[in-house]
Amino acid sequence: MKPEELSKILGKSNAYIIAPAGHGKTEMIVDLVIASSGKSLLLTHTNAGVEALRKRLKKRNVDDKKFSISTIAGFCMRWCAAYPATSNTYGTKFGDKDFYQKCYTGATTIFSSEWSRDVIKSTYSNVIVDEYQDCIIDQHNIFLNLSKSVPVYVLGDPLQAIFGWAGKLVSWNDLEFEKVEIDTYPWRWHETNPELGQFLQEIRTPLLPSLDGRRVSLSVKSDLQNPSIKIIPSAEGAEWKFLNSLRRYSRVLYITKWPDQQKALCKKTKGIFQNDEPQSLNELFDIARSLDRLNAEEQIVSIYKFLLLCVNHVNEELGAYKNHIQTGDYNFSRIKKHPEFGILINNLLTNHTIDDIYNILTWVKNAPELSIYRIEFFDELLRALSHAQNSGCSIEDAARQIRTEPKLQKQYSRFKFLSSRTVLSKGLEFECVVIDASRQVKVSDRYCATDFYVALTRATRAIYIITDDQNIVLEGLK
Repeated sequence: MKPEELSKILGKSNAYIIAPAGHGKTEMIVDLVIASSGKSLLLTHTNAGVEALRKRLKKRNVDDKKFSISTIAGFCMRWCAAYPATSNTYGTKFGDKDFYQKCYTGATTIFSSEWSRDVIKSTYSNVIVDEYQDCIIDQHNIFLNLSKSVPVYVLGDPLQAIFGWAGKLVSWNDLEFEKVEIDTYPWRWHETNPELGQFLQEIRTPLLPSLDGRRVSLSVKSDLQNPSIKIIPSAEGAEWKFLNSLRRYSRVLYITKWPDQQKALCKKTKGIFQNDEPQSLNELFDIARSLDRLNAEEQIVSIYKFLLLCVNHVNEELGAYKNHIQTGDYNFSRIKKHPEFGILINNLLTNHTIDDIYNILTWVKNAPELSIYRIEFFDELLRALSHAQNSGCSIEDAARQIRTEPKLQKQYSRFKFLSSRTVLSKGLEFECVVIDASRQVKVSDRYCATDFYVALTRATRAIYIITDDQNIVLEGLK
């Protein structure tokens, strides 16, 4: 940002800045941190967003003492855990259906108190919130309370609002912060594909009516005419010929509308495309809970079901064991295929330890005949088992810890080929993005215009849109 723009923002008690995707918002945040007199508290929605900010700060050689960074949820969780009585969050566990809502409500209660805001004021010179368009009202109330003690600066883009499923989103027409105009430029495409950057800037105009809830339509033959955007017929979109052609790109993001479509692509490509898992990953807690509570025989059944969720060729390679397991017959002496798997199962029956479960999964991971297409899900269970063994806690508690505690978390976003949805991949960049818009029969199968815009702007070089329609119909923001 220009020095006069920085001075203008930092001279205000609160402010909001609108910047389109790829127009230097992350760089603006770093500029604000550097120009701030003290320590800034940086908050955003996703771990991917935290990682992107952290990398940019490191690239600019910003001293760690100048900032503290976290997801909004993580920030609220830590305060609620420290003050469970004040926040009324006793007994609330990560993975509970209303977990996040209770954390946000609890944090609002905490920061409505002057003592807590005094703590923030003595620690930070300001609060900077990224991706503010995805803040729900409960989160917005937290920042309104914090703004009574320290300046709060928020950055975002209404056309990237995609978290409406989480609750009622903030209204940019009545944000209660002061708007500051900043010059922006499509930096994301400056070196890779300036023409694509210009196109993505221009496509905002026909999409803007969606912010008022109106349905919009983009013509494949006119609105989307750009050399970097190619339309692929539905029949070809999941074929090997097309998927193999994507290998020429350094990183590829394949975006679908629904989780089942996302996983199906990974399974079809035998793990070439990896599944982008949600941070909540409730399936991990389900399997961890079952392994804690079941006897050895039941654990074996549960493990087999787990393998079917994330590994290819399980029935082909281990089907003989499945038949024995289902009937409770653990005499595997006649099974010639993978006898070592049978030995590991019998070890679990005999010893009934976490190590035995870990050894079974490690064998599966190293078996060349099997391919894991949900490596994050698989590896997180391995990490939970290891952590449970080392710390002496339950597998379920270990799973919660490795997913929620910053020091224990692991980043999985660097897959070369990633199958995802906009809600998971927002904040990431890929040379090539494939958008599966082939299933538009029902209204529920259509993308919201904001989702579609986010999907388009993940690409730095090329975009493929899978559709048979002449017009792509996009729903308005609810």
